[in-house]
Amino acid sequence: MSFFAIQVTSGREDAYIKFFSKQRPDQTLYNIKKKIRSRKKGKPTIVTTSLFPGYLFFQFPEDSLSGELLTSIRKTKYFIRVLPATDNIKPLGERDTSIIKQLVSFGGEIGSSVVSFDENNKIKVIQGPMMGMEGRIIKVDRRKKRAKVRLEMNDSPISFDLSFEVLESIKEG
Repeated sequence: MSFFAIQVTSGREDAYIKFFSKQRPDQTLYNIKKKIRSRKKGKPTIVTTSLFPGYLFFQFPEDSLSGELLTSIRKTKYFIRVLPATDNIKPLGERDTSIIKQLVSFGGEIGSSVVSFDENNKIKVIQGPMMGMEGRIIKVDRRKKRAKVRLEMNDSPISFDLSFEVLESIKEG
């Protein structure tokens, strides 16, 4: 199974999935979302947004798409292109596929990861969506409990914030 990515109008990911699913109920599209802590008017809230705004992912059993599926994808409202280019469609690379599989495995929405900090203030992910991505964390905001993660999708760098909960270490003595 190969993963492919399509670009749609940003903010219209769910609408695209709805329209596409009417034509092709057999094909699942993934809009990976994240739950992140935020403040509105000074009050803490949980906000759900797209992790990759404007991008949807899907699996297909072959390395090239069928003409029928490609036509359905192209004719659905809010479609922009299949990555890397609609006339040169390629599945995501092995590294990108493993990241998407990991994120999709957490269901429709990615919640917080559980982390701890060592004596050198280095972050260590104990469980959750950031597990195994420690080397890709480029910034940590302890006050907001967010970590900025940088990935490369189709050789283009993408940065996004994910939330975390700190597991406090209990010191003996």
